[in-house]
Amino acid sequence: MRYSKDHKVHAKAEILREASGTLKEKGFHAVGVDTLAAAANVTSGALYSNFAGKEGLLEEVVGAELGRQFAGITDPDPAGRRRQLADLLNIYLSDHHRTDVAGGCVMPSLSADVARAGDSVRETYRRQMVDLVEILAPAMHGTPEEQTKQAWAMIAAIVGAVTIARALPAGDEPRAALDATLETALRAINPG
Repeated sequence: MRYSKDHKVHAKAEILREASGTLKEKGFHAVGVDTLAAAANVTSGALYSNFAGKEGLLEEVVGAELGRQFAGITDPDPAGRRRQLADLLNIYLSDHHRTDVAGGCVMPSLSADVARAGDSVRETYRRQMVDLVEILAPAMHGTPEEQTKQAWAMIAAIVGAVTIARALPAGDEPRAALDATLETALRAINPG
């Protein structure tokens, strides 16, 4: 029985979604193709027929997911964009995001794996990061150059905070890391 092109697109999207959660939860080097395929309820052959191997899958996860949480920051008015960013920061720097590794942002989970990946994966990561900076920069204050620097700093701070909070054992410290970063980030976009 032949499947329609539409079926293949939907199947690939499902594999990408399921494998993405597994990669974020376990890390790129801790899972094999068979584990990723099983997570998506497909055979290893189906995974290989949709992606250029395991690293190709990582590249597509990065391309599809990096910056996804920030896509709703679209208000053309800088004040509106700052409000949208503030709302997002409250979600990003939350206990829910800290504990929902599979459903959360790809940056805290897979950036170290990307750093060890091939040039193609790293280039996809770079392009997605540049796009993310372009989304956040208009919410910052100052000249365009200052806004760009602040956007990079904001991304580094929030991703680092989530990464550190996830690494800490349960207790007050994870929440303290997230709260301190949230307070600093909100002050940066709404000084005074």
